[in-house]
Amino acid sequence: MYRVQKILSLLGILSRRDCESKIMLGLVKINNELAKIGSKVSIGDKITYEDKDYLITSELLEIDTKILIYHKPINEIVSLNDPQKRPSVFDNLPDVNGKWINIGRLDYNTSGLLLFTNNGELANKMMHPSSNIVRTYEVIIKGHINKKKYELVTNGVDIGHNETGKFINIKADRNQKDKFIVKLNTGKNREVRRVFNSINCKVISLKRIGYGNIELDSLASQCFEFIETSRLSEYL
Repeated sequence: MYRVQKILSLLGILSRRDCESKIMLGLVKINNELAKIGSKVSIGDKITYEDKDYLITSELLEIDTKILIYHKPINEIVSLNDPQKRPSVFDNLPDVNGKWINIGRLDYNTSGLLLFTNNGELANKMMHPSSNIVRTYEVIIKGHINKKKYELVTNGVDIGHNETGKFINIKADRNQKDKFIVKLNTGKNREVRRVFNSINCKVISLKRIGYGNIELDSLASQCFEFIETSRLSEYL
């Protein structure tokens, strides 16, 4: 038997900690009965959360962890449900036992590296703020960056909504003066764009080329590539 927290985490629905709080609020049921902290489930049981039922099957409990890199182009969304019916990154992914869960996201106008897994626990660990995973972006901007602005964006700037954004590193391209490589270890919404905007620079093009020790390299746009789980072993 398995704790209900583990199952909801494997499914990528809730982290184990979030699951405990939802159970305490009476939002999780097992076979139509309110779940309790420590409640366990087995094959054939049904978990209900947010009016959705999840049947526990042997296939679910025997998930073979898969991880892949996908090169997202601009004009694709990172969602399965879009009222506007725009193209989704999920349209280009292969079948998998379980379901693909995106590790982080990129906005509609940002391209580059996205990681996917069918292991919800892995996804939750990597997306948790305590992971401090370094994200690397290739940015083309409109505007001028001097020494003072370099210092501002690496020390931290006000990006609105009571948030501070900063780069842990910013490096100019030797051959293209409006192109930069920036690194940051937080995942605030549109953070790169907001940091540049704070110093009166507009982002023209934004592409993620690295996520931790995983790099996009020469993977073509709209293509995917499986990677070994050992490359993310510290989170498994």
